[in-house]
Amino acid sequence: MIIVQATPSCSARGADTLLQDVLALYWQAERSILAIEAVPEPPVTAPQYPAWESKFDALVAERDQAISQLADIRAMTPEGKQAKAQVLERCLLPRLRFPDPALDDPEIRLALSLARDVAGGSSL
Repeated sequence: MIIVQATPSCSARGADTLLQDVLALYWQAERSILAIEAVPEPPVTAPQYPAWESKFDALVAERDQAISQLADIRAMTPEGKQAKAQVLERCLLPRLRFPDPALDDPEIRLALSLARDVAGGSSL
């Protein structure tokens, strides 16, 4: 699990440098997860399944860690706010597709609507 911490050089490089570093980790993990999901997973009884599952779980943990870090970083520029909103939109939209009524609540819909507004209406 990679944790990005603020350093003096981060603030000297730009207002959203730390945010951009964590965003890069998020998108790297997200792309890797999508690549794994694009290929059929091995059967649970296959010898390679434990390694596949371990790799997948590690990527999900990396993505979750990046999301947690993003929640603690304030976006300072319009670009930073837009990038953070794109991640929020990416995370919330699948939650509404689950049949769990607790996930389909007005607060999640409002947050998703705001994320779409800020992200420029992207549908990632």
